[in-house]
Amino acid sequence: MDACVLWLESFKSQSTKKSYKIHLLMFCKYYNIDPDSLVRLKVDQIKNMVVEYIVHLKKVAKKYVSKAKRGEICVNSIKTYMMGIQSFLEFHEIALPWKRISKFYPADISNNLRAYTKEEITKILSVADLRDRCIILLMISTGIRVGAIKSLRIKHLKKLKEEIGILTVYAESKDDKYNTLITPECIAAIEAYLQYRKKQCEKITDDSYIIRDKFATFSKRTNRSKPLSENTINKQMKHLLRKAGLSYEELQPDHGLRRFFNTTLMNSDVTYSFKELMMGHSVKLDDVYYDKDNEKSQQKILEYMKAIDALTINDEYRLRKQIVEFEEKLKDVPRIEQLESHLANKILEQEAIKKELEKLRIDKEKETQTIQQKHEQDIEAMREEMNQRFIHIMSVIQQNPKLAQIKPKVLTDKLL
Repeated sequence: MDACVLWLESFKSQSTKKSYKIHLLMFCKYYNIDPDSLVRLKVDQIKNMVVEYIVHLKKVAKKYVSKAKRGEICVNSIKTYMMGIQSFLEFHEIALPWKRISKFYPADISNNLRAYTKEEITKILSVADLRDRCIILLMISTGIRVGAIKSLRIKHLKKLKEEIGILTVYAESKDDKYNTLITPECIAAIEAYLQYRKKQCEKITDDSYIIRDKFATFSKRTNRSKPLSENTINKQMKHLLRKAGLSYEELQPDHGLRRFFNTTLMNSDVTYSFKELMMGHSVKLDDVYYDKDNEKSQQKILEYMKAIDALTINDEYRLRKQIVEFEEKLKDVPRIEQLESHLANKILEQEAIKKELEKLRIDKEKETQTIQQKHEQDIEAMREEMNQRFIHIMSVIQQNPKLAQIKPKVLTDKLL
């Protein structure tokens, strides 16, 4: 199938390459034709084949959403199944009126898939080994897509002073690269996992995968690590769900963890634009690598801190955060004691001033009282003197009646 070789080589994603190849082969199998023969047909003939195939898929597809089973498709998947066919034809410059053809697609139906609950995640973590714990905590604390895990290397993870981590996702991609943040709980799990690998004699470098395949102690594969495929992670999550006694009728085993991240950030009132940035949706707005002095980076951390408790599964790490906050408060104790001492001195000074003012008030009252008493004594002495003069004048008049005809003032001046 020469027509497929170059087409498949044009894909960077192995998962896309695999799924598109399956979609094309299903189409060719339905018409009992090979891809090389398909590209030699006339455009109108291919168009009719595509429309007829869509009608066929609508007839055989389930009209409800449930867990995928081999040989079954859902009406919601028909558009996805056609993407591989469209890609193949466009690669070979076979132009079809896809906008008109899309009118044959069925309307999407709602599904009952939901995000994990914290209780369900706790149960899964309780039966997971160290590596699987890292996978789960990575997805719930960053919202990372399962397909991005295989590209993560140790050099893409930085630890910040706030005990949270910053992770560069799709680091090698110019267009898809973005940064997201990691909880202290996840950082601790990754550090424990790497420490375990070192004890197994794996040589850990900056280029080592954060999550790698399993290996036996002292095996040849110890230092020949391979990343995990999406299919491997999906199967492992299904295994953990069964082991934890949980049904995944309403859960997507791996993508449900990304839903948990999205839901948690929304419920924590994280600004929508920053939520989208941390999920890798609006990568064009995130073309600046993390810089502690960069205003956007600082705001992203502040927004993430709103949700950090809700994204933390183990209560130990919430308690640890409270301890750190308490220790930060204790750092201010000496300064607080100085302020209290200064305040006490001010209070003592105010009390001394009050006492001094009270003493001055009392002394003033005593002085005023003394002056008032002296004034009253002087008035009383004047009254006594006036009485004595009056008595003397009356005595003189009695002795000499002629003096009564003289004016009192003249008489008084003469007698005194």
